[in-house]
Parts: sequence; structure tokens; C-alpha cells
Amino acid sequence: MWPLNYKIIFLVLVTFLVAGCGMSSQNSSHSSEPTKDIKEFSIVEAINDKSILIGDTYFKVSHQTKMEKADGQNVQFSELKPGDLITLKDEGYVLESFPGQGSATSIILQNDNESLKVSESIRHFIENQKTGKIISINIEKLSAESITLHFYEWEIHGKKYEAVIDRLTNEFVVTEIPNEEALEQERISRAMAEAHPEGSTSGRITKIYADGFRVNMADYMFAKDVQFTNDLGKTISKNDFKVGSFVSVDYDVLKHEEMIGEGVLSKLMLLTKEDNPDVQRWIESVVTGNEFKEAAIMMSYTDTENYYAIRVADLKDDTYDTFELKYDFKSGTHTTSRNVHKK
Repeated sequence: MWPLNYKIIFLVLVTFLVAGCGMSSQNSSHSSEPTKDIKEFSIVEAINDKSILIGDTYFKVSHQTKMEKADGQNVQFSELKPGDLITLKDEGYVLESFPGQGSATSIILQNDNESLKVSESIRHFIENQKTGKIISINIEKLSAESITLHFYEWEIHGKKYEAVIDRLTNEFVVTEIPNEEALEQERISRAMAEAHPEGSTSGRITKIYADGFRVNMADYMFAKDVQFTNDLGKTISKNDFKVGSFVSVDYDVLKHEEMIGEGVLSKLMLLTKEDNPDVQRWIESVVTGNEFKEAAIMMSYTDTENYYAIRVADLKDDTYDTFELKYDFKSGTHTTSRNVHKK
């Protein structure tokens, strides 16, 4: 049997050891907590009505958009400012325009001390930079002394710049740097022009084949190295083209021995900036509807600011008559007039 005083000393020592282990474990866990990588957050570049510009896309913010601060507090749209760092989730699709257009489903405003300090420096830069209208701002480097931003002028394949901000004074220096994407696109375009020198045209897709498209009055089959792009310089896929899409065609060969010509397609560009989604859907309804047995578009044009017009040939109509269709932008309806072929 141990004397009573030895037992007390032993129990005290055990208690301290257990407590010490617990404290050590807790401190170790605290030191291993991951820190935020601010470079992964999105920068609010501009605010337009009920939309915010992130990268090269305006995201619409509605009453259905969940908005909160990183610490769980509620935040209102009116509280957002250029330069804010946020985490954004969207519906998963963006309208191919310039800038793009999407819808935000969730916005988390980063409001920890470090994020707020970085936001303030970026906001000062946005409000005071003299480069002009800019887009696609992102944090390239971040240190205790400086913030390095990369951004572009407001043009497709526009100039690219780097800004280095002194975090102590918020003074910054801007220099132009190479735009690698624009240079690569230019290189691809030159190579395609050299490989496929025949010609180009533009028009509406009226038929989609497994290995080609009908554009206006010609069927184009794909070349082995066919290229699909849009007028924003992005590579896209065949599935991005629809009946009614307005496109630019680069072709190698084009023969018109029959009413519908035959060609070899080397490059197809989706013309998003010049098109109207309502017009595309209307043309698709004309081509796939019951008004014509097999509609082929001979030409299309804007007839005043209120109407869009197409001239259609019905390939199954042996009268050789043509049809003029005018689409009213306001009503979303069209009228048809028949041009009788003189024999």
C-alpha cells in the first residue's frame, strides 16, 4: 500500500499528463487548419443594374440567388462593390456573347480581414486605372507587400496588361504583356488560311448532317482538319451549331452543278455578336415547320430596325417560285410573300 501523500502526488501527475496531451492535440489541430487561397476567389469587376461582371461574363443576380457573407451574415446586392472578392456558383451555362451572360445561383462575399484588405487595394486600382475599359481581372500573385493582377482591354483578343499594386500605399504600375491566347489564335488562323485558300461565305444553317452542314444553298462536308470556333475566338464543337445559326464558312471546294452546291468545309465560325437568338429560333421554326416541304435559305438580311428578312426556296416545289419572309422583332411573327417564277 502507498502512503496517502504518494497517491495524491501520483493522481496530480496523471491529471497534468492527460491535460497536457489534450492541449498538445488541440494546438496541433489548430496549426494544421487550411488557410484561404485568395487567388481562387472571383473579383467583382463592375456592377450593372442587377448583374455583376466576373471575368468576361455578366452574371444576373435575382431574388432566387442565395447571398451571404463568408461568416454566415446576410448580404444585399446593394452592398456589393467593384473589387469585392466572392465565391460564385451559376446555373452551369453561359450565353456566348461578349461579354458572356449567365445567372448566379449563389454568391458568398469574403469578409475576413485579409480578403477585405485585398479587396480595398483592387477597388482602388479599378477606380483609378487609366488603361480604359477593362475586363477579366484576376489575381496572378499575392504577397504581404504586393498584389499582381492580369487583365485585358475591353475587346475580343484585346491587349493584355499586368498591374503590380503596392499594398502599403495602393500605388500601382501597369505594363502591357503578351496576350498568348490572341497570338495563338492568329497563328491558327494563318495556318488555316494557308491550308485552305479557296474562299469564304456566311449564311444560315438549314440542315445538319453527321459529317457536314447545309448553309444557305450549299452542302458542306467536313475536311479532315475541320475547325469549329465562335467570333469570340473560342474553340467549340459541332453540337454548338443549330438549325438557324448564323455562321461564317471557310471552304476548300465549292461546286454548283445542281441547285444545292457541294463543298468541303475547313472552318465554321458561329457569329454570336451579329446574331439575334430570337431570329435563330424563328428561322429554325421556319425550316423545321410545315410551311415548306424543304426550305433552303437563299439570302438573309435586316430590313429596317423592325424586321429581319429571308428569301426561301422550297426544294420540293417544282414551280421554282421563291418566298420572302419578314420577321417582326416586336410581335415575334412573320409574313410571307410569294415571288412567282417567270417561265
